[in-house]
Amino acid sequence: MVTEKPMGICLFTAEPPWAMRVAETRRKPPAWGASLHWPVIIPAWAKGPGLEFGHFGVRFCLPLSKALSEALSRQVSSPRSMLTHHTLKVYQKALALGASAEVRSASWGRRHAIVEQFRRASESVVLNIAEGARLHSGPEKAKALDYAIGSSLECAACLDIACLKGRLTQEQSQTEKRHFLEVTRMLIGLRKAWLPKPMSEDPNPYQADLATPGSGTLFHHESLDVYQAGLEFIRWFVGLPCGKELSDRLCREVDQSATSLVLNVAEGNGRYSALDQRRFLDIAAASTVKAAAYLEIYQHKALPDRVETAQGLELLSRVLAMLSRF
Repeated sequence: MVTEKPMGICLFTAEPPWAMRVAETRRKPPAWGASLHWPVIIPAWAKGPGLEFGHFGVRFCLPLSKALSEALSRQVSSPRSMLTHHTLKVYQKALALGASAEVRSASWGRRHAIVEQFRRASESVVLNIAEGARLHSGPEKAKALDYAIGSSLECAACLDIACLKGRLTQEQSQTEKRHFLEVTRMLIGLRKAWLPKPMSEDPNPYQADLATPGSGTLFHHESLDVYQAGLEFIRWFVGLPCGKELSDRLCREVDQSATSLVLNVAEGNGRYSALDQRRFLDIAAASTVKAAAYLEIYQHKALPDRVETAQGLELLSRVLAMLSRF
């Protein structure tokens, strides 16, 4: 079946398992049975066992068997038929990880910034895969997967922080990160499949397997000095009485800023676009300055117990210097 367009043809075809496809052309209709691109709904006026299409006012009809016609009608009338993301294996894996993140973080304590960040990021992976499947053009679909990849890297960084805070053992953290590494690799593969072949990608895309073999790292961002310096600051901060329990509002602000620093470095490193990378690293730099400012405010207000902050401020200064070089 085809709906008329002013300058071309829209031809509706079906291929196993009866997934509806549509294609447009300004010169000639695509070959019958060709692999086409996005789901559509058969118009209500289309009745009877046949495929009808029009070309500049002229209509044609391709006969179909009664069984095939009924199968196509059932597929289109089903509300679930348009939810194509359910067929993606990476969606099902991300869905399971999102549920696991909720359970895993339940005992971490709501005062810690990683709890909400971990839950939000794991949900973002699922939502952006579904959104990418809904969109039509390759670049739009790839952009949605960019967000999903970034959120998966953010989850891995949350697990690093949870390990530093004693919420996970090293072994538990590595096991969970391997699950997110698998999802990240699947998302990179799906992104390549969804992009049109003539379109070229940025020269140095994120590769999950660039981590140094035998080093214990799983993700590429773990090999960055700026990422390790951010984790070192969190390790120092957790060693303070105020940093472990986060009972003070100012300490929670420091924790939130430091968490934002680490997560944005991880997510920014995984972006394909240099502009996107710069944006996330700018957010990381702003979070670094904010953490330093809140740390100094706390130092001056923490009476009668004074807190020595020189080491923490030195670490933040190193982080900011490295971010400014990107």
